[in-house]
Amino acid sequence: MNKTKILCLVLVVALIACAVLAFAKNNQTTDLQAQLDAANTRIAELEAAAEEAAAAAEAAAAAAEAAEEPVETEEPAETEEPAVTEEPAVTEEPAETEEPTETEETAETEADGDTAAYIAELEAAVALYKPYYEAQIVAEYDGGVIFLEDALDEYAQYENMYAQYGIDLASYGMDTQYKQMAVQSLVEAAVMAQKASELGLDQLDDETMAGLTEEANANYETFIQTVSEQMADDSSTEEEIREQAIAYLDSLGYTPETLLDSIVENYVNEQLYNYITADVAVTEEDIQATYDALVAEQESTFTDDSTYNSARNNGDLIVWNPEGYRAVKHVLVKFSDEQSTTYSELTSTLDDLKAELEEAAALEEPAATEEPAEDAEETAEEVPAEEAEETPAEGTEKAPAEEAEETPAEGTEEVPAEEVPAEETEETEETPAEGTEEAPAEETEPTRTVEEITADIEKTEAELELLYAELLPTAQEVIDKFNDGTPFADLIAEYNEDPGMNSEPTATNGYAVAATSTTWDTAFTEGAMSIESVGGISEPVRGSHGIHIIYYESDIPAGPVALDDVRADIEADALETKLSDTYNTAIDEWLAAVNPVYHYDRLG
Repeated sequence: MNKTKILCLVLVVALIACAVLAFAKNNQTTDLQAQLDAANTRIAELEAAAEEAAAAAEAAAAAAEAAEEPVETEEPAETEEPAVTEEPAVTEEPAETEEPTETEETAETEADGDTAAYIAELEAAVALYKPYYEAQIVAEYDGGVIFLEDALDEYAQYENMYAQYGIDLASYGMDTQYKQMAVQSLVEAAVMAQKASELGLDQLDDETMAGLTEEANANYETFIQTVSEQMADDSSTEEEIREQAIAYLDSLGYTPETLLDSIVENYVNEQLYNYITADVAVTEEDIQATYDALVAEQESTFTDDSTYNSARNNGDLIVWNPEGYRAVKHVLVKFSDEQSTTYSELTSTLDDLKAELEEAAALEEPAATEEPAEDAEETAEEVPAEEAEETPAEGTEKAPAEEAEETPAEGTEEVPAEEVPAEETEETEETPAEGTEEAPAEETEPTRTVEEITADIEKTEAELELLYAELLPTAQEVIDKFNDGTPFADLIAEYNEDPGMNSEPTATNGYAVAATSTTWDTAFTEGAMSIESVGGISEPVRGSHGIHIIYYESDIPAGPVALDDVRADIEADALETKLSDTYNTAIDEWLAAVNPVYHYDRLG
């Protein structure tokens, strides 16, 4: 009977294994969803069978134990001597019924046979379903698995997010990376949920759930309103548009239920984060280390003007400043849209004219003479005028063509060009064959003279000056008011059209400018550096956006900023870093503990 008990236990284990591994009912079907549905039905059947088998095994084991216990017989009382004439009653012998009957042995044999057959059936089912099941598992860990369908759903969220910015992950070759990230994210989420459950953090009271439900409903209503506004048209009623918006949100997976699930998950994860980081605190050593690391980083990267200005204008914490910078503010008297278009046209024309002038000036320069022949030491300028007339300098065409034909070069014969032997072509290279003369010099000369181009440049510059003249009265008004004592901050509020001067942090800190700055319009940089002392202003500066009146706010001390001046910010950064490190370390440890295995090859 012990053998029967063992077989029953094996049966239970096999049933459970089959329930976990089974995925599809029919290996002929190509519809994986149909396979999954069939597998789920089969798993339910197998789980019920497993429960029955477990109950049968327990009953069989109990029966076996009961049958193996000997029946206690009554011993004769010591004080009673049986009469000599009395034979012991037959019924006092051990009952023969204690031995298994032939019927019981037959039943047991049949049960063993049924068990073996059932196990064989289950093993065959496992062999049939397992390939389908495994093909759909992209990650497994102690306590669970991640299915391909869920991973692709998660990846679709990444796709949709980037699509809003016109980025197709597959086109950029980033689809494989993000599919793997999706799987990792799902494993991490599962492990976090498992840990939160162990800690009881997912047990929310009615009041908390009511608040989260209200938040989910409010968010959903906001989504409906936003989508409805985008779908609005004159041919549909408000109710029809609302229904369309709800259908659209539903197609994206946004329903009140999914939003509530997401909000609850975020809430539980927040509780888990608080649990992990409850005892985190920063020390003075942490603060100093954070400060030192940031100084070293900025000293290395802020040598680039663009990086430095970007950090300042973004409001990053600055703990190190490069040499030679000053903080400036300005009033921009801006071009109108029409003036801006005219400015662009004029500057484009001016650039073209300057390029044309440069080319024309180069072509009008006297042609450079060629290098003298190897056997001639004197330059062309040293040849007497008479000889120059008789023997033109190499590469020039002073002699008429007919004289050149009548007077061949010294050492050459009068051989028609087409009859010149190949070996003599080197000597005649400098005398082009008839019909192959270089283009006449007059054809390469510019169509316009330097003087003509210069006149057009002056005309365009005058038109540009007239454009700036339209802005000068306002610019001069700013200067006059400043000279009369109006604070520059008030002038910014009244006249400025640069948004940067009205938003933080540049409204307070100004712009950082150095003589070597590449961030700003060249005219602006030169104007800012032209101011002699702090508190002064520039002359009107003609820039690409209009006219600037620049105010010299302060010098920016070079080198490290004192720790005490930025201690609060540094301490906050140090705490944030320590909280993040503590949390990530805990998550990494929990992940490692569940032994995750990733099957990225199944992602497709």
